[in-house]
Amino acid sequence: MSNLKKILSEYEGEFNPNGWAQLEKRLPKPTFMQRFGKYIVGGAAGALVVAGVLVAVLWNNDEKPSTDEPIAKAEIANAVQESTGNENAVSVFDQTSMPSAEISEPMQTATATDVAETKTTEIAELMVENEPAKQSEPAVSNEKQDVASNNQDNQPQQTPKTITEPSFSVSCDKRCTPATAKFVAVGVDADCEVVWDFGNGKQGNGSNATCEYRKKGTYTPSASLYRGGKLLKKTNLNAITIGETPTVDFSWRSTDNTYTFYTGRTLNLSYKWEIEDKSFTDKSVEHEFVRSGDYPIKLVLTDGECSASATKSVKVVISHVYYVPNAFMPDSDGVNSTFGPIGEDMDFKTYSFGITNSRGDVVFTSTDPLVQWNGKVNNVGTDVESGVYYWIIKTVDRYGNSQTRKGTVNVMR
Repeated sequence: MSNLKKILSEYEGEFNPNGWAQLEKRLPKPTFMQRFGKYIVGGAAGALVVAGVLVAVLWNNDEKPSTDEPIAKAEIANAVQESTGNENAVSVFDQTSMPSAEISEPMQTATATDVAETKTTEIAELMVENEPAKQSEPAVSNEKQDVASNNQDNQPQQTPKTITEPSFSVSCDKRCTPATAKFVAVGVDADCEVVWDFGNGKQGNGSNATCEYRKKGTYTPSASLYRGGKLLKKTNLNAITIGETPTVDFSWRSTDNTYTFYTGRTLNLSYKWEIEDKSFTDKSVEHEFVRSGDYPIKLVLTDGECSASATKSVKVVISHVYYVPNAFMPDSDGVNSTFGPIGEDMDFKTYSFGITNSRGDVVFTSTDPLVQWNGKVNNVGTDVESGVYYWIIKTVDRYGNSQTRKGTVNVMR
């Protein structure tokens, strides 16, 4: 502002105070950078301003010259010289002449005011345009910070190492002999060794181990952790109670069609027999079979939580029980005077009884168990001679079991 006052005061026309006041109102308010730009920018900023002014002057020379242009150029040169301290700035305007005195005073005042306002605005705009260039260095710095931040983000994150205590466990597939227990260690460092005490006088090594318990009892296993032969810690595991699995065996005997099954075990056990889809809980069981065939017999013994079973196959042959004598006397007056099967249960579904002599001649047949041979041909003919005769009995009971028996009988007269 002081430079403009000096320029206008040296102008040949009469100084108009009102015009000056009007100029001050029309001029834009200086910004912070306009006031203190020369202190912030320094020599480098001044060089940029001079270059900007030269470009503006060359551009204005291409336009139509006006009577006020020489005055404006002189004013700009003086302003630049004072602001930058560069005397070479004046040389640009050495050939410029002052305006003619024929211009009227009002016109001269108005022209000087407009020129000052216009050129001052151009200087301010040039300074503002140079501000980004002056502040370009921090922007680059921010960009470098962003790149550094991105590089830092791309670096692999270092996860703090979590320290875990090793753990030891034991599990059993069953609690009866022979029982297999599995021992597992988790979280053990590679330079450490695990030694297992199974509680039965045996030991094992490694993160995984197994032990088979073959005797009934309660066992307290433990795990010891070593590093370099030095004991780091010892952990007692839960006690393991192993029961004894019973040994199952049984036998049987039969009388006619009745079978008796029994076992030699006399411990405090529970018994369960399974015979023909029936269950029995006695130590020994009697069972009568009514059909011939092969039958599975199963015995289950239980000792507490432990149980075992055994199955055996029994071949059953249903016998039609009756007695057949080997001799008789036809003429004994009722004492052993007839021949045939003798029994209590002779209720057969079918019955066939036949007797032949040594030549194969049939001397007697019957389909009734109560009818016996009296020594005559078919019980009505002539008496047979003394000697040996052959007999055959075929029976089928109500369950469909069939039986055939053969033998000889001696006829005594």
